[in-house]
Amino acid sequence: MKTKMNWLFAAVICTASVVCAGTFADEFTDADTNKDGVISKDEFAAYQSAALQLPPALVQSLSDAAAALAKDDLAGYQKHLPAVLAAVKETTGAVRATLLPLSERLTAGKDLKSARKPFEPFSNAAANFVAAQPPEKRQAKVFQCPMSPVLTVGRWIQKDNPKLQNPFFGSQMLTCGSEVK
Repeated sequence: MKTKMNWLFAAVICTASVVCAGTFADEFTDADTNKDGVISKDEFAAYQSAALQLPPALVQSLSDAAAALAKDDLAGYQKHLPAVLAAVKETTGAVRATLLPLSERLTAGKDLKSARKPFEPFSNAAANFVAAQPPEKRQAKVFQCPMSPVLTVGRWIQKDNPKLQNPFFGSQMLTCGSEVK
């Protein structure tokens, strides 16, 4: 039993190191270092902030999908979903590692409830990337609902409408939530 546990632990560590190495290897090059081969703390913070931003196409398509759900418009959500999925496939690094598995669960849904259920965890994860940016650099507004159906506290982004419109409840509780500052 102990040998199995040791093997399992080694496999987890090895997998994690490969995932982490792959995440940074394709994004961080020698061009990112100074003449001594190191970067400053400020340069790294700027790099990290830029690397964790969502592509504009993902921000827009996700905002459009959330707006459709807020309006209880299943057909509108279904129309925007392919753009969300395509934009996720264009991401890299930590953004891709986080969002791709969640995007694979997104479905057009046969009704609003079945569309909203997988949308909430995906939306929450994407909104967290936007919320991690300094407020003046955010690509969209981030809102959260304190009683979302799946996660209890769910987040979403809104790009074109500054007025809160909750996609998790739609017309039932359209204004439930607050802006994440």
